Formats: sequence, structure tokens, C-alpha cells
Amino acid sequence: MTTKREKRVNGIIFAGLMLLAVIYILPIIMMVLGSLKDQAQAGMFNLRLPSVWKFDNYLYVIKKGKILSGYRNSLLITVPATALSILCGAFAGIVLSRRKGKSAGALYYYFIFGLTITLQIAATFAMFKVLGIYGSMFSVILMFAALRLPFTVMTFCSFVKSVPQEIDEAAHMDGCNFLQLVFHILFPVMKPILVTNIVVSAIDIWNNFMIPLFYLPGTKNTIPLTIYNFYGQYARDWQYVFCALTLTILPMLILFLVLQKYIVEGMVAGSVKG
Repeated sequence: MTTKREKRVNGIIFAGLMLLAVIYILPIIMMVLGSLKDQAQAGMFNLRLPSVWKFDNYLYVIKKGKILSGYRNSLLITVPATALSILCGAFAGIVLSRRKGKSAGALYYYFIFGLTITLQIAATFAMFKVLGIYGSMFSVILMFAALRLPFTVMTFCSFVKSVPQEIDEAAHMDGCNFLQLVFHILFPVMKPILVTNIVVSAIDIWNNFMIPLFYLPGTKNTIPLTIYNFYGQYARDWQYVFCALTLTILPMLILFLVLQKYIVEGMVAGSVKG
């Protein structure tokens, strides 16, 4: 039975979380409202409703800001990089969680050590030059997949340890090979952590600015670089800047809202199990 003290503590925690939610959501509301105002009203940076709703601001930004081109390039990088990191991370996490011995433990910590290492820009640049893939989307996809791999391995390994190993043994007795075991048996069980990694990886890759800036020169601008260039041209037209920012966060916001149930389940399971 909940005591008065516990109720008071829970109430304080709830109030604090609500305050944080308001702090986070107010800039988003201001951005969306600002995208529908004229130049003078948008430059006031307030939460007042527009006197005239300027929905045509979005048409202007899409036409002049090359937003669709940025969308295409970001999707061509985000989708394969996310898929590659999750597939490799899931396979590695499953194998390491099922193996016993010092070699499996050492390999696991080798992956985890990758979370603490910063990107070596000059060395990576030189390696891509030697391999002849510098400036290609393929090189950027490989880099993003490699950067996401330590977190993916850690979360999958932690989650799979909570799955009874008898499931694997029963699958092998029924004639399942490793791929059938992973895709038909373990992946449905790992749906929360799978969706969590999809959302976390996709948001991280979609919003990344530095890697495309350094390793993807030329006209292959991703959505963050497109917004950066757009801001340089329309720094005084905040209504257009707000439109561009709204269009940037919209896909990942929808993805997060649709899958948030599984994200919470996956993060909780990955943090306390295993």
C-alpha cells in the first residue's frame, strides 16, 4: 500500500517531469508557430498565434531551400546505415550473449570500449582516400554504422541474456539454422530493443552535421547541411528558417511518437536485465 510519503515523493517527481516536458516542448511550439507567421512576427520569438496564417511559407521553403534534395540524401544514408548497424549489432550481441568464456567477454568489452573513443577525423580521411571511397555516400554509411555498432551490441547483448537459452536449443532441434533462429524466433522476442535501436540510430544519423560536412563534399547535402546553407541565405527571414527546421525534425518526430511504446520497453529491459 502506498504511504503518504511515497505519494508526496511521486507527486514531486511527476511535477518535475511535467516541468521538464514544458521546457522541452515550448521551443518546438514557438518554432511551429513562427513558421506560420510573417517576417516581423516571426522575429519576435514569442508564443502568440499568427495574425495571418502563412501556410505558403512551407511551399516557398520547399521550392527555394532544396529541402526535398536534402531529404533524399539523408534517407539514402540513414536507412542503410541504420539497417547495417542493427543487423551487425544484433548478430554480434546474440553470439556474445550466448558464448561463455574469456574470449567472448573480451570481445564484448572491445565493442563497449568503442563508446569512449572519439572519431579520428584525419586518420579516417586518410583511410577513405587510400580505399578510394572518400566523398561517397557508401563511406559515410560505413562510418555511421561503425559509430552506432558499440551501443547496438551492448543493448542487444544485454537484452538477449534475459531470453532463455532453451529457446535456441528447441529451435536447433526443430532444424533451424542460425539465420532462421535470429529472424523467425529471436527478433520477434527482441522487438522492444530492436525498435529502440532503430529509432535511436535513425535520429542520431539523421541529425548528424559534422560527418557529412567533412566526408561528403559537393552537392550531396544531407538535411542538416541543407538547413545550414539555407540559414546562411535567409538569416533574417526567421519564418523560413522555422519552416525549414520544422520540416527537418518532422520525420524523426513522427517515428518517435509512433514507436515510443517500444522505446520505453526496450530501454528499461536493456538497462536492468542481463
